Amino acid sequence: LQVELFHRGTHGLSPTDAGRMLIARAKTIMGELRQVRNDVETIREGTKGEIRISASPSVGMGLLPKAVANFRKRRPGVHFFIEEGSYPDFLPAVRSGDLDFAIALLPEPMKEDDLQQELLLQDNLVPAVRSEHPLAGKRNLTIADLVDQQWLVYSRSRTLRNVFAHTFVENGVSPPDSVIECTSFATTLALLEYTDMIALVPCQIFGDRQWRRPITPLFTSSPMPSWDVTVVARPHHQLSRLCLAFLRELRLVADQSRTSAG
Repeated sequence: LQVELFHRGTHGLSPTDAGRMLIARAKTIMGELRQVRNDVETIREGTKGEIRISASPSVGMGLLPKAVANFRKRRPGVHFFIEEGSYPDFLPAVRSGDLDFAIALLPEPMKEDDLQQELLLQDNLVPAVRSEHPLAGKRNLTIADLVDQQWLVYSRSRTLRNVFAHTFVENGVSPPDSVIECTSFATTLALLEYTDMIALVPCQIFGDRQWRRPITPLFTSSPMPSWDVTVVARPHHQLSRLCLAFLRELRLVADQSRTSAG
């Protein structure tokens, strides 16, 4: 190539601009080869191949596991790679083909012209507390009533932090000054369970009949931000038949979730 691809520094090798471009292109080629392999396996047997997904934590607690379980009953040879991710962190991997698609919570439609997005479910954020919290079960609370409580913010990305602040501003109050930020959704739920803190969480996690954590939503009369459970992918003609079949399974599970919620 007659161009330097890596620097050697005190901390080892690091790619140059040309090296980063080559790495990104190589990831795209590897993703395309994987899609070809999936299509060949689908044509030959229909039961093998690999699907690589990013999922937001709440999606990974309900919608996604159900879809994977149903899909593998019919195609037990399919390998899944699933990583936890939030918007917009997964976008580079989806674009490069390192991930087939992402299932994410989006506060509004993306402005990414090169990617497709498909709404699976509409959801809302709700304040949540432990079941024995002094405010649990109280009706007609407002965000203004809660502003002086101890708040916990799940802050995996800047988008999540912005939505937290926007929730208070939209209700005419300033966001709490003293909060605990946590980048782990599992730890956020555990802190809710063992303290008197409040956090905004997706309403969908309470719709699963298997939910066993002693955490409950608060009933508020204040408008709460909406979150759309959305599939983000490259154009569907670039996805393997196996991935398209799994997308159909996700739609079925989402439809069942809407029916049970209704």
